Amino acid sequence: MKLTAVVCTLSLLVGVALIATPVSGAPWISASDTYAAAWVKDIEKELLKKEHWMIYANDPRSPQQEVLRLLNRAASAQESGNRVLAQELAREALEVFEEGVRRHYYTEADIEPIVSYIKNHMPIKIQEAGKEG
Repeated sequence: MKLTAVVCTLSLLVGVALIATPVSGAPWISASDTYAAAWVKDIEKELLKKEHWMIYANDPRSPQQEVLRLLNRAASAQESGNRVLAQELAREALEVFEEGVRRHYYTEADIEPIVSYIKNHMPIKIQEAGKEG
């Protein structure tokens, strides 16, 4: 009986210790101070809106983090004059959402507003597959 009480108490203490606080919780959520371009910060604000949380709920990959990382690399490539690399990284960023559709984490209709927002707010224009530009 005493052993059960001790184990329960310790479990509770460990659980309380592991609760995320604002200081230690999800440091990737806002890296706006380190973004290569202001447009990446604008896209971050859109990706992290509360209205989109249900879209990401079934996706264990944290697609927002991956997309922002790739877009930031694309912005850096664009800043350094490497247009081809910037386009490729932007395409990879959008592919993160497409992969989520293929894995049935969400539907094409779910991500369409997000993908449209990204395409319309980044200065990097990516060509459709099979088209030169």
